[in-house]
Amino acid sequence: MKQIKLVFTGLLLSGLLMGCTEEEKKVEQVKAKEAENEVVTIETKTEVNSSKVWKDVSKPDGFNDYGIEPTLKAWIAYHAEDITKTTDVNEYYSRANRLTKELSYFRVQGEDLEKDFENLNVLQTFMGHLDYVISVEEEQGIDTAEAYEELKVSFKYFTELLQDLNSIINDNSQGETFGLTHQLDGNRVDELEKFLYSEAVEIGK
Repeated sequence: MKQIKLVFTGLLLSGLLMGCTEEEKKVEQVKAKEAENEVVTIETKTEVNSSKVWKDVSKPDGFNDYGIEPTLKAWIAYHAEDITKTTDVNEYYSRANRLTKELSYFRVQGEDLEKDFENLNVLQTFMGHLDYVISVEEEQGIDTAEAYEELKVSFKYFTELLQDLNSIINDNSQGETFGLTHQLDGNRVDELEKFLYSEAVEIGK
């Protein structure tokens, strides 16, 4: 009888141990799943916080110029094409100024892309300064060649940066660019900003 009890007790303990082992396996599997979910969550958060992530936060209510659809894509595509038609140096500033004034309707949110639009705005401001300098020099009979040359360089940068921005917004950054945007880690960003901000220092003196 004792032997039967011992055998039964042994079987019972063995069954309990097996049951515990199965339960432990299930617990481990649940923990593994939770760990996977945590990793996915962390990776997703990292992606969202990237400086390259951007979104359209335009508020185009009331904008009805040029006969185009009032969207960021249509607006920047229009200007990217239209500005290349400008050959008169006396129109450079007015064209750039018109575009940047419309930034009150069309805006983006995203660390790097915002920097690029800010550079576009600074270029326009510098062209406004040069436009004023030229008008004063002409009134005083001073040679305007240097100011006109700087205006041409500024407008070239403005046009190329605008083309790059159009590529980002409309073509998903595909194709060739001029390398002037932070958004695409352009190889000429330093060149542009050296030109822009060294000139800004000179103006401020």
